[in-house]
Parts: sequence; structure tokens; C-alpha cells
Amino acid sequence: MQELRYKIDGGKSIAVFEIDTPGPVNAIGEQFVTELGKATEKANSDGVKGVILTSAKVKSFLDGANLMEIMKDPSPISVKHLILKLQETLEALAKSPFPVVAVLLGQTALGGGFEILLWGCDHIFATSGSKLGFPEVNVGLFPAVGGPETLRRAMGIKTTLDIVMGGKVMPAEFYTNSGLVTVVSKDKIFLEAEKWIENNKGIVNRNYDPEWKEPNLLSIEERQMLIKNARDRYTVCPEKPYFKAAIDAIEEGLGLPFEEAVRNEVHHFAPLIVEPNVKNKIDLFFSLTSLGPKLAKIDRKKAIPATEIAIIGAGLMGQGIAQICADNGMKVLLFDVDEQTAQAGREKIGNGLELLVKKGRWLQERKDRVMNNIRATEDYRELKSAPLVIEAVFEDLDLKQKILKQVQDVNADIIFASNTSTIPMEEISANSDRPEQVVGMHYFSPAPLMPLLEVIQGPKTSEIALATAVISGRQQGKTCIIVGDGPGFYTSRTFGVFVMTGFYLAEMGLEPWEIDRLALEAGFPQGPLHVYGTAGGGVIYHGGLLMKSRRPDLLPVPETLIKMYEAGYTGVGKACFYKDGLEPDKSALKFVVRNTSLPTPESDEAKEMLLLAMVNQAFLCLDEGVLRDYFSMDIGAILGIGFPDCWHGPARYVSQNGVRATQDRIQAIYDKYGLSFFKPAKEFERLIVCGVDRGLI
Repeated sequence: MQELRYKIDGGKSIAVFEIDTPGPVNAIGEQFVTELGKATEKANSDGVKGVILTSAKVKSFLDGANLMEIMKDPSPISVKHLILKLQETLEALAKSPFPVVAVLLGQTALGGGFEILLWGCDHIFATSGSKLGFPEVNVGLFPAVGGPETLRRAMGIKTTLDIVMGGKVMPAEFYTNSGLVTVVSKDKIFLEAEKWIENNKGIVNRNYDPEWKEPNLLSIEERQMLIKNARDRYTVCPEKPYFKAAIDAIEEGLGLPFEEAVRNEVHHFAPLIVEPNVKNKIDLFFSLTSLGPKLAKIDRKKAIPATEIAIIGAGLMGQGIAQICADNGMKVLLFDVDEQTAQAGREKIGNGLELLVKKGRWLQERKDRVMNNIRATEDYRELKSAPLVIEAVFEDLDLKQKILKQVQDVNADIIFASNTSTIPMEEISANSDRPEQVVGMHYFSPAPLMPLLEVIQGPKTSEIALATAVISGRQQGKTCIIVGDGPGFYTSRTFGVFVMTGFYLAEMGLEPWEIDRLALEAGFPQGPLHVYGTAGGGVIYHGGLLMKSRRPDLLPVPETLIKMYEAGYTGVGKACFYKDGLEPDKSALKFVVRNTSLPTPESDEAKEMLLLAMVNQAFLCLDEGVLRDYFSMDIGAILGIGFPDCWHGPARYVSQNGVRATQDRIQAIYDKYGLSFFKPAKEFERLIVCGVDRGLI
């Protein structure tokens, strides 16, 4: 199959390169690079006035490297060969004696696709809805086909660091002030592109323009400070080498001529392809994109169509759930104690979306569509025709049971989904005449941004209720995992031991801020004591007590946490471990209950304890049937609770370190410190007996 079609308009003498590679999105592989080179040679020999790059795909202009092709032979030599060949091709296109423009019709240009635009094209025309950026760090890589260097030349080093290191994809409108992109309506875009070519004959590609000056040029000291800040922020964890490689390439490029700078990127990039933690990230990407959408196994035929959804509770979580449902075309009834409170919740959704519109991240039309899909009400009689209601009130069993009764009194057949993070379905539905209609839909905060939905199957949850919840979650764009019932289910109890371990480490003599720093070194996005303040100490306190009341042998609550809660040190606007700007608040130390009977762990052991607490808890969930497979374990841990993605998840962590070695380390920690949640899961012993030590996932 031809991956790039060459067309020429004889009358206008403009060549069109139409990209159409196999698969749902356009991707860069060996064949595409070869055909792009040949098309460039033909355009030169044909003496065209200009070239327009387009895509035959509806949503994808060109979305980076073909990772499937690369991972068939993941060697530094083969990767280096492909990148250098593409660089040579882009150099030839950029140096051609005619203007080159790209036309994006609401499409994405990501990674290598964006690099082709930045290097090979003189200008980009796009309609609203088009997106461009560098998400490579999300798969353990960084843009190395000139991306950092060409973006810096167009937008300056500060923006370049922000996009490259943050793995950001931005709307086309974000780039308009730089002169890179012009946003045009669909009916005029090709006319404008042709006009631009006619008006820019003989243009010199900006990357080869001797008069070029970096926009927003900073002093040497200012640039060095930006580089240092980026290193301090991104290179803390040694298991994430792609961040260091990217910063090294950007910093070294500052002192090199253009062509040397882009060639230098390859030298930092190629070795990454054989790094184990990079392979973890790439494998995770494949799991999320191919397995994730179908991981939750249900009988689709049993699902009740839910084009209209009722949400009870117009607080922060209810607002977020309402927004994502409405954004995905569902009609939403938003309930609260009275219509005024429900309407206030709806207005808060609108205010938040208005900020996104002003920042250029949302189109006004999208915001209007969402708001038109949400209606506030207090009248439970409107539930008579609703197929699904999502309860999103705070964690109070009596309140949830009361709401369930009120709902089922109006509509006994409605599927009742509780957005609870800790309370078992068996308890919520204990007084219900229709417990089979009750299912858990545990969203993560902030609901519009967090991709995971944990669907909880209680002991009496029907296949109909389960299927309806999963299908609805998928319609909302969520990756769904199905878990069994029990206090905290999978994610909350596993996340809970991470936070509790942080408190216990403080009681063993480590400073709270040192614990959080070690967590970052271990690869976590936030330290456990930082999380306590940002997530809300009250939520963690009450959740911890609930889980302890159900499983006192497994999930203890540290005395320090109790004292902090009682003193009002709960974060979210109140005192905690940090002041504004993440400055340590030393006043919190007076609540730390020092346990002098236990030794103070060394730094490496403390990092290991934070990881292994979550790993062991995940495997305990397998013991109890809360988890049913390793893929749900890993995807749930990464998307929902911040397990370091450089390890792929708890199952891959055990696979790489070995089952027996992991069990031995957990046992040693249990013997040394006596924390109940470090008693090794039986799953390890089962695997060892079966002769399995690696390759779980």
C-alpha cells in the first residue's frame, strides 16, 4: 500500500503530498520516510511552485513513529538509522526552492508528525479542533527528529521545555501568535494555503534563515536557570531516563549550529530504546490503547442504553461526572437537596468551562453543547424514565442508603451506581429490595481529567447492572476495570497503604518532606504526605477509619494521622505539611508520634517500602478476588492511583524483579517493622509453587 500519494495541479503547479498510512492513524515508518523523500525529489524535478501536505485520515494528520514497527527490532542502531534518514529527508524538503505548507482539517499532528511540520514546512494552516504537540515522554521517549530545536526556534526555550517535558498536545490556536499556524475555516483553508504559496515564492525555511533570531530570547543566565529548574523537576527519578536525555539534548543544542543540534538529539534518543523502563512505558501505551478499551469483560447485549443519566449530588465530583457525560453527548439530570443547590452546581460547571474557552483550550461551541445537555432539578419523579442514576454524595453509608431507597421508591428498575471510594456495595444495598440493581462506579478526581473508572461488582450485582455501568463508562471515554466488592475495593485500599506508609515512615524518624522527596525519586507523581494535604486529610482520615473498621488486621491508621486530623491539619486551604508554594510547614512536626521502638529506614529502603506497600496490597487483592487479572492490576494502578508508570504497574514490577525476590523483600520488611499490610500475599507463594518467577505481564 502506498503511504504518501503525490498529486499535482497542472494549472496551479502546486503538488499535494497526501498521507495515508495503514491503520486508524497515520504513523511514520521506513516506507513512509522513503516515499516522502521520493515525493520531494519529484516535486523538485517537476519545478512546482509549492507543496501542500495533507492527510486522508479524518482525525489524524500524522501521529508520530510507528512504534509497532520499531519494537520489532528495538535496537539503537536501527532506530538511529530511521531517524537520521527522516532528518535527511526533512532537510531536503526544507531546502527545496518552493514554499511548503501543511493543511490540517481538525486533525492531530503529534510527535514526529509535528516535527515534520516544524522542520519541513514553512507554514501550517489548520481548522479549529486541530491539535499539535509532543506527547513522547508519555511513552518513555522524547522528540528527536529536530523537535526541540525547531520548536525553540519558533517559540523560544521556555515554551519548548514546557511542551517537550510536559508531553503536551495543544490546540492549533496556541501556536498562532508564533507565526507557525494560521487558523482558517474549512471552506477557505485550501484557498488560503494556495494564496500563501503564491505570496511567498523563494521563501527561506526559518531553520536555515541566517537572519533568524530566537523569539523571546533570554539571557544565558536565564536559560541556564530554566534548564536547571527543568532538571530539578523532571530528573529526580533515575528510572525515567527519557527526561534527562531530553534536557541534555535541549541544553547542548543551545551551543550548536542547527544541523549539528538536530543530529545530536539522535545520540541521546537511540540508547533509550533498550532501557527496561522505557519498554515498560511503551508496553503500557500498547496495553492502554489496544487492551484498555475491552479489558472489562461484560455481555454487551445485557447493557441498558443510557443516553440520559441522572446524577445525585452537585458537589465537585457530581459536577465533574455531569460534565464528562454531557461532553460525550448524554443528557444529564443534576440533582441535589434543592433545585437552587443543583443549579449552583451547574453554574460552577459553566464557570469552569468558560475559563477553558478563554485560555483557548475549549471552543465556545463545545462549552455551549455541554451546558445545553445539563439540567438541574430536585424532583425525584423525573427518575421514572431514567435508566441509570449515579449517586455522588459524600462517603456516608446512611446517606447513601437513604438516597438508594428514595430512588428505588420512584423507579425500582433503575440501575443505581454509587460513586463511592470505600464503602462496599453489599453494605450500600443491604436494606434494598433490589440489590441486584446496585453497582459501583468509582470515579477519580478530577473526574473530567482522570481516565480510569473502577466498576465494582457487589455480591448481588446483576450482569445487567454491571454491563450498563461499563458501557456507560466507555461512552464517557473512560478506561474501565471491573473489581470485586470489599472495603476500599482495589484502588482506594492500595492507594491508602501508600499514604499510611508515608505516615509510618515519619513515625520511624524520617522528616515528612524527606519522605515526599524519596517518593518522587521512586517515580511517584506526589509524595504520600503531600497527597494527604492536596487530596484532603479529612477524606483520607474517614476513609482510613472505615477500612480499618472492616479490616483492622490489614489496614491500620497511624496515630500521627489521627492527631493531625483532630488538630485541623487537613490541607485543602487549612494547615498541613506544606504552606503555599510547597514550603515545609514545620508546625506539623508536633503531631508526629515518634515510634522509638523501630529503626529509622535508610533512604533506599524507604523508597522500596513505598513501592512494595502498594505491590503487596495489589497482590492481596488477587488473593481475595477483588482483582481478577494482572492487566486490571497494572492499568488501574497507573491510571487511578499514581503507581510509577516507569514500572508499568505492580505486576510488571514483580515480573522484572522476580516473584521470589519480591516476596523475600516484603517478608524482610514485615519482619523488621511489623506493619500488618506488609505480610506477604499468598499469590506470591502460589506463583513460586507453580514455578513462575517472571513474565506475569
